Amino acid sequence: MAYPPISNLPSPPSRQDPANFADEADAFLGALPTFQSEVNGAGDYFDSQNTIATTQAGIATTQAGNAATSASSAAAAATAAEAASGAELWVSGTTYAVGDNVYSPSTFFTYRSKSAFTSTTDPASDTTNWVLVGVGGTALLSVTNTTATQDQTAFTGSYTAGAVVVTLNGVILTDTTDYTATDGTAVTLATGADAGDEVGIIGFPTFVVANTLALSGGTLTGALAGTTASFSGAVSGASVAATGAISGASVAATGAVSGASGDISGEFIADSYNETFVTLTAAATVDVDCETGNVFALTTDQNTTFTFSNPPATGTAYGFTVKLTAGGTHTITWPSSVDWAGATAPDAPASGETNVLVFITHDGGTTWYGFQGGAAMA
Repeated sequence: MAYPPISNLPSPPSRQDPANFADEADAFLGALPTFQSEVNGAGDYFDSQNTIATTQAGIATTQAGNAATSASSAAAAATAAEAASGAELWVSGTTYAVGDNVYSPSTFFTYRSKSAFTSTTDPASDTTNWVLVGVGGTALLSVTNTTATQDQTAFTGSYTAGAVVVTLNGVILTDTTDYTATDGTAVTLATGADAGDEVGIIGFPTFVVANTLALSGGTLTGALAGTTASFSGAVSGASVAATGAISGASVAATGAVSGASGDISGEFIADSYNETFVTLTAAATVDVDCETGNVFALTTDQNTTFTFSNPPATGTAYGFTVKLTAGGTHTITWPSSVDWAGATAPDAPASGETNVLVFITHDGGTTWYGFQGGAAMA
C-alpha cells in the first residue's frame, strides 16, 4: 500500500504581521497534534516495511539455498541414473548379451537386450530382441524457477498444456483456479505474487508406449493370443488364437482363427472354413465328443453302440458328420435320442463298405436329427 501522507502545517505566526499573529498562532498550534499523529503513523509504516523487507530477504536466502541443494541433487540423480543404466550407443553388427543396455540413435530411448545375439536392427524397431526401459537422452522434466517481483503475475517456462505443475514457494497450485497455462510457455497467476516468492514451472514430457493398439482402431499384424477375448467391434489380423472364448461383433482374419470356443454376435467372414477331423477308436461302445470336432470316422471291429456327449446348450445349433466303415459284419446301435427320417435307423454298412451319416441338434442333445448322406460307399 502507499505510505501514510503527512498534511502541510498552516503558515506560522510572524511578528512582522502583528495584526494576524494571534490567529495564525492559534491555527498553527491547533494543527500540531494532527501533525504529530501523522508523523508517528509514517514512522510505524516505515518500521513495518523494514520488517517485511528483512523477512523477504531471509526467504530469498533460504530459497536460494534450496535451489542450490535441488540442483546438486538433480545432478547427482542424473549421474546415478546414467551409471545405473550403463547405456551405450547402439551400433549395428555388434554382439550383445542378455541384459545389455543401449540407446537408440534414432529416438535416444534406452533399450535392454532380451537375448544374446548380433544386432543389425535399430532397437527402436526391434521389439523381438529389445525392451524399452527408459527415455535415455531426452530430458525427463523441464523445470523453470523464477523469483517474483511484487504483484508479478506473468511467468515463462516450457511445458505441454495439460502436463504441467506450477508451484508457489513449494506449494502446488491448482490449474485454472490459481493459474492458467495453455500455450506451452506462458503461465499467468490469478493473484499477483509477493516480492521474493519462488514460482516453479515443471513441464512433464509426453509418454508414448511403442507397439500398442489404440482403444479404437489399430492394426494387428501378428497373432492375437490369450485365454479369452471380447470385442464390441471387429477383430481382424493375420491370425487369432485363444485357449478360451473369442467373442465380438465380427471376426475377420487373413490367416487362422482358432480357440477353445467362440461367440460372435455379428457376422463371421472367412476365406476358408475348416472343421476338425477326429478318428475314433473301435470298441464296443464309442463316444462322439461334440467338443472335439465336427467330422468323425470309425472303422468297426465288433458290434458297436454309439453315444453322443458334450453338445452345446439349448439355443445353440450343432451338427457333425460320421464316416462309418464296417471292418466286418457288425451291428450298429445309435442313441435313443436320434430321430431318424422315417423313424427307422438305416442299416449298418456291409463289411468293407462305408456309410456317411449326419446329425444335428439345437436343444442340447435332447433330440438329434439323423440323416444318411451316403450308403455302400467303397
